[in-house]
Amino acid sequence: MDIMSKVNKVIGKDIFFRYSVILTGMIISSIGINGFIRPAHLLSGGVTGLATMLNYITNINVGLLTFLINIPIFVLGFIYLEKDFCITSLINMVLFSFILGITQDIGAYININDILLQSAYGGILCGVGVGLTFRAKSSQGGTDIIGAILKIKRNVPVKNTALAANVAIVLCGSFLFGMHLALYTLISMFLNAQTMSVVKDAFFDEKSVMVFTKKSEEIADDIMKNLDRGVTFLDAEGGYTHEKKKIIYCVALSKEIPKIKEIALKYDNRAFISVNDVNEVKGKGFKERYL
Repeated sequence: MDIMSKVNKVIGKDIFFRYSVILTGMIISSIGINGFIRPAHLLSGGVTGLATMLNYITNINVGLLTFLINIPIFVLGFIYLEKDFCITSLINMVLFSFILGITQDIGAYININDILLQSAYGGILCGVGVGLTFRAKSSQGGTDIIGAILKIKRNVPVKNTALAANVAIVLCGSFLFGMHLALYTLISMFLNAQTMSVVKDAFFDEKSVMVFTKKSEEIADDIMKNLDRGVTFLDAEGGYTHEKKKIIYCVALSKEIPKIKEIALKYDNRAFISVNDVNEVKGKGFKERYL
């Protein structure tokens, strides 16, 4: 078992470690929002973006607004999602609203007056925070809950839902605060979605491999013996030669691909190897992703 597998196992079973990861994510997100995004009068993503927008207009505490907007979203969450996910997300939402409230003025201690830097680092910090929370099989509430519902029910990637919701928020914000700030907000939100996806899926990078060779039996045996990965033979026929052959099909972690190539070329230096990205794997030998 490699280091990240051990970390993921601890996150899943050790409640103290799990909430340490979640709390770290919320603190990082709060710094991104209150330290970089709000001082630049930009909008953050999801519910906090709506809360920030209303905060600019009403001056009501951003944490309180975040809490109130989340209530109807959690009603949907408890209908469609696992209860454990929703309960931890509800706790997180209350904690996140509290942390947002008490860190509302932290921007006064971060002396950066460059709107491009603020949009970039604000988006990255928010993405890291949300990604860590998803990594711990939970969320910070808001559009994360909506994204989780769409991922489980419709297999829509979470980052796509987040980006779509954020674009809608930007369109509203452009009418209130002008197109200039809206465009910088889009930069922040794009970096947020991409960073969140990277952190959430880090070390879960799977690939599918197809090896076209006349030495399929020897190569398959070596892969199963040395990498402990299952292989499947696919019957094929050459389009030009009409020669019957077996194609080796295997799904493996990205870090295992060089070894598979080495094994294939050891037996057949003319082997044709195709490697493709895999969006999701469920089965023995692979860590299942909740989202």
